[in-house]
Amino acid sequence: MAAIETLENEPDWVACWAAQASPYAGLLLVFKQSPICPTSHTAEAEFRGCAESLGHPKGLTLKIVDVVHRRPISRRIAEDTGVRHESPQALLIGANQKVLWHASHYQINEDSLRAALSAAGGA
Repeated sequence: MAAIETLENEPDWVACWAAQASPYAGLLLVFKQSPICPTSHTAEAEFRGCAESLGHPKGLTLKIVDVVHRRPISRRIAEDTGVRHESPQALLIGANQKVLWHASHYQINEDSLRAALSAAGGA
């Protein structure tokens, strides 16, 4: 299973975002979720299912952030990526900080995640 790391504070996100500035950066898949939203629970299960099916892909980093308890991180992600905040939300970010794909709510499922990764060369 691909490891999912939790974004705990804004410096964690700043470091991830800075790493994506490189033209040689791998893929970064960020999942933003709310612990109080049923739709978010469904999307998180799909995200985790996708992570489990990926094995240990080289060059792919998976991050998750709780948008209720870590609101500043969520706002910063929206600001840095230029993608309006929604929850749940998934963003696939490639080299040069390019947002390659994003989806929200019921558009986040194992098939859509795998298709986005495949299109980006990551799965």
